[in-house]
Amino acid sequence: MRLEITPAALEDLQSIRAYTLETWGAEQEKAYLEGIWKRFGEIGANPLLFRFRNDLFQHCQLASEGKHVILFRVEGDALQIVRVLHSAMDFRRRFPSVE
Repeated sequence: MRLEITPAALEDLQSIRAYTLETWGAEQEKAYLEGIWKRFGEIGANPLLFRFRNDLFQHCQLASEGKHVILFRVEGDALQIVRVLHSAMDFRRRFPSVE
């Protein structure tokens, strides 16, 4: 399955990286982001294992990794990572126009 990462998800990953590096240091930043990327692979290998949240956007699914939630959908042969948000965030406020 081909991996697609939206610009918003790339910004999320950059924010996660910067915060983790500043707060916890380089070793933890590397480990945490490696965990997120590993999770992307697990999602791509078996996306039907993960919960649907169509109330957020069409075909939305969720996968947790650490303190974050990966919001994704499968479109044809592509795994589209839409956002990577902290689990405490209000997800509905983040998706006024995603379709």
